[in-house]
Amino acid sequence: MAIRVKLRVRSRSTGKVLEVNALVNSGYETERPELLVPTKVAELLGVWPLPPKPYVAKDYFTTGGPVRNYVLIDEVEVSIVIDRSTEPVICDLVISPIEEEVLISDKLAGKLGIQVFDFAEGVWKLKTDPPETRRKSVERQIWR
Repeated sequence: MAIRVKLRVRSRSTGKVLEVNALVNSGYETERPELLVPTKVAELLGVWPLPPKPYVAKDYFTTGGPVRNYVLIDEVEVSIVIDRSTEPVICDLVISPIEEEVLISDKLAGKLGIQVFDFAEGVWKLKTDPPETRRKSVERQIWR
């Protein structure tokens, strides 16, 4: 198992909103908060294949080798969908032509306030939750 959370993602360019299940990937280390999405998710947000603003083509180094992704700076507002509202976080949207799952970078996980208790069991909470709170991961969502 892993930590996956339901997110509300809103494109700041198109205004389109989508709810997705996303993997918290502590090994996805970034300088800025990033949400990496498959092209299908980017299409549904209205930012692919014709991005509404300039993007940066950037090589990401993965366990499978380098991959060219496309970065839209400060493109999305992201919040966690739980039993109460959470503050949205503005972050970069990284569009991946090969990934099939939405990924949350280490910096975005921190900004969202995600605290992990057990990766193996999928147990987490938010920094703003009461100390005794334990949340379970949502199901994996594959985008093809």
